[in-house]
Amino acid sequence: MLTAAAAAVTLAVAPAASADPDPHIPNGEAGWCPGGQSPGGGGIQYCLGAPFPSGAMYVQTWSFGPSGPLRPGAWSPSASCMAWVENSLQGGLPYGGDPDCGGGPKTIQF
Repeated sequence: MLTAAAAAVTLAVAPAASADPDPHIPNGEAGWCPGGQSPGGGGIQYCLGAPFPSGAMYVQTWSFGPSGPLRPGAWSPSASCMAWVENSLQGGLPYGGDPDCGGGPKTIQF
């Protein structure tokens, strides 16, 4: 009887399952890049969020430390709204203006 009561209390206070992360917001440190990863020049890597209908997406960058390639690299503590323009990720569009990440902010801080 006591075991059944303890089990009931344990079940009553068990935490709820966490929701899936937003597929539009990447997290390279956790390996969450629903839009894929893309290499950049000079050792830069990009972790891409799922694209919005406009084609824009949040992008997190990984690069070497401040003193160059001999320092360990790290993921940026933010993601910026970007779009593919002429085979490169850019914060501006070729016809002017900023990419639209679903009406969200230009930059998301983690």
